[in-house]
Amino acid sequence: MLHIMKKIAMKMLENEKKDALDCSVSDEVVDEWLDTIEERKKRMQEHHKTDTEQYDMLLGVEKEVKKIKEIRAKKCTKPD
Repeated sequence: MLHIMKKIAMKMLENEKKDALDCSVSDEVVDEWLDTIEERKKRMQEHHKTDTEQYDMLLGVEKEVKKIKEIRAKKCTKPD
């Protein structure tokens, strides 16, 4: 079941990535994603659930969001 959730999450992230790479979208959107992921990671760590597939999935999503943030930093930086 979890592998299906991971596929759904990655598909949703891929769709969101298109919007996130639009430089007219605020950086706050991506930052909110990362904040939400970080909060969830902390809760899972507090409950000793870091050796679960769900935690691994969360790390994968976090990695993808960080990639989006890096791309935005390069693509959306306004020249001085």
